[in-house]
Order: sequence, then structure tokens, then C-alpha cells
Amino acid sequence: MLDRTLLIIVLLFANPATGAERSLDAYDVDPETGLRMERYRAPVPADIPGGLTLATEQLADMQRQGTAVLIDVHPPKGLGPDPLDGHWVTSEIRQSIPGSIWLPEVGRGSLSLEAEDYFKRNIARLSRNRLDAPLVFFCNADCWQSWNAARRAIVWGYSAVYWYPLGTDGWLEDGRELTRIQPVNFFDDTTPAVPEEAASVEEADQQFFPDSATIHLIDRQGAELALGTVRFTPSDAGFSTFAVELDSERLVDQFLSMRPFRCLTDPAEWFCHLPYPYKLQGRISADDLTELEYQLLFIWKSPGSFGIDFWNGVYYQLAWQDDGSLRGTLLQGDLNVLADPPPPYSHPIDLNEFTTEDARSRRFPSLFIRP
Repeated sequence: MLDRTLLIIVLLFANPATGAERSLDAYDVDPETGLRMERYRAPVPADIPGGLTLATEQLADMQRQGTAVLIDVHPPKGLGPDPLDGHWVTSEIRQSIPGSIWLPEVGRGSLSLEAEDYFKRNIARLSRNRLDAPLVFFCNADCWQSWNAARRAIVWGYSAVYWYPLGTDGWLEDGRELTRIQPVNFFDDTTPAVPEEAASVEEADQQFFPDSATIHLIDRQGAELALGTVRFTPSDAGFSTFAVELDSERLVDQFLSMRPFRCLTDPAEWFCHLPYPYKLQGRISADDLTELEYQLLFIWKSPGSFGIDFWNGVYYQLAWQDDGSLRGTLLQGDLNVLADPPPPYSHPIDLNEFTTEDARSRRFPSLFIRP
């Protein structure tokens, strides 16, 4: 098996001008660097120039034999590396392919000098300074950050770079198990131990999700407005389904830009709820709250302005608190991406294009969900 793998590598790298190189014009890839610079969750090419694309069974063979370093570059939700000690401040529990090493945020189109050094020294360490060491890069499905990371390694001279575009989603859909991993420290390159008390998503779900919780919007003065409820139903498959009901008497029916909305009106600013219009799976886990976030989309508007502008989108990014509640941090961005139907069950909103800038000036800069 190893001889066959080496033969494939030789044949592949003998002709670097692959079909992938010729077809990249169809994707939003920077022509100078060959990297994707934004909107990292989007359809990816079938192949990568200078590298070898893996199917799930091929990766499983390499994993069983221990012939490659598996590098997960999933970008976690959170505040990034702590500037004092380098540990990653994240609200996520990452479930990944067993035996993987997690190097977060190394797949962005542009890296800081510190992040580039973090990536370089760790793949040098993991490869034992061998440029011919097999390296496998992955993330989730349709994740350009794994493409970018693999391309960087190729440019830096690594000659046996593999790319697994299906990521953890494809691995799980093939019926294979994931395991919890921790990110490599940004400063000292150590990897924290996985806490035993939350070793699986199923255990985390049972611990974190109550039967029912109340959704509160928090205004600039800290006053709370009970907006509605969310009910959680655990499943045996390691996730919970949920249902959101916004039932505040303060929500007023409005017809704006030829569409019905329910708005929290005020002389200073209106907050109008935007129901997500497309199909979702309707489930969440302790480390993935995206679909709950999608049910809490808003658009703000000035009372005197005509209609409603999707450019003024509001997205509450949820994170667990020490007391078991969920805190939503307000992000502002353009929700016009929802004008065109995305693939079913996909998550088209790219939070890399949202910002916390001027969030405190909004009427409700944060949100809490508590039992």
C-alpha cells in the first residue's frame, strides 16, 4: 500500500499543471497567491494544484497505517489565542478525525506574521523537518481554509501534500466516528488534554441544553426585554432539535419593502426580526449553534427611513457562559446574501464579512438565552 501511495505522488507531482490549475478561473481565488481571500465557506474545486485530493476511504487507509500527519484547520468561534499565554479562547467543542492535530486560523487568505510563524513552525515540527513528509489538510465540507493551508504548504516546498475537501462532515456522513480535540497553543505549541467530563458531543448536549429557555434582548442601558422562548429536544444521535417562538407583545406587524416583518419599534431605532427563509436541519449541538443563530436574525432601521435595507443586518453569535446560559454578541453585516436561495440545509452567511464595529450603538447590543 505504501509503495502504491508513493507511486501516485510521483505521477502527480511530475505534472504540476493539473486540470485544477486550469479551472480556478471559475472560483474567487486570488490570481497572485492562488488563495481564497474571503467567504471561506463556499463550494470548492475538485482538485488542488500541486497536491493530491483524497476520498474518505483513501484517508481512512492513511489514518489506519499512520503514514501521514492529519491537520485540522477549522476556524473556531471565539476570541482567538489569548495574548498572555497563547491558549485558544473558543466557545466550541471541536469533534474531529481521530489522530488529528488542530491548528486553527492558518487557512485565512492573509495571515499575520505571528500566525504564519505558528503555522510554519508547527508543520515543521509535525513533519520532523522533512519536506517529503505526507501532510493531510482538512476542515469541514466546502471549507476554503483547508485549501489555503494546503496551498501554503505546497508553496513552502512540502512535496507530499494531501487535501481532504469533505472534511469532518464527509467523514461523519460516511459512518465514521469523530473525537474531541484541542487546539495547539499559539505560543508554546503544546496541546491541552481533552477534559474527561465533556469528551463527547452527546454528553455536552445533555449537560448544556435545558427543556426550555427564555430569549432576552439587552439594550444599551442593560435592561432586558423577554422576546420569546426556545425549546430543546435531545436526540440519541448526539444533537438536539429546537423550536423558537417569538411571542413578545412588543413585536409589531409591519409591511416593509413589500414584505411582512415583526418589529420592535422605537423613536430612535427599529429592530425587525428576519425569519430565515430557507430549509435547515433544525438541529444544534453543544459545539455548533449555527442554526439557532439563524433563527435570531434582525435588521435595524431608522424610523424615518423608507422600507428596509438588508445591508443593516444583525447576527447574534452565541457562546456558552460559565452559568450555562448563552450570550449572543451582536455582529453587523450585509444579509443580502439571503436574496438568492442557497443549497438546501447550507449556512450561507459568512461571519468573516460581519463586524462588531459600532455594535454598542445599536439598540440591543447583546442577547441572552437562559433557562
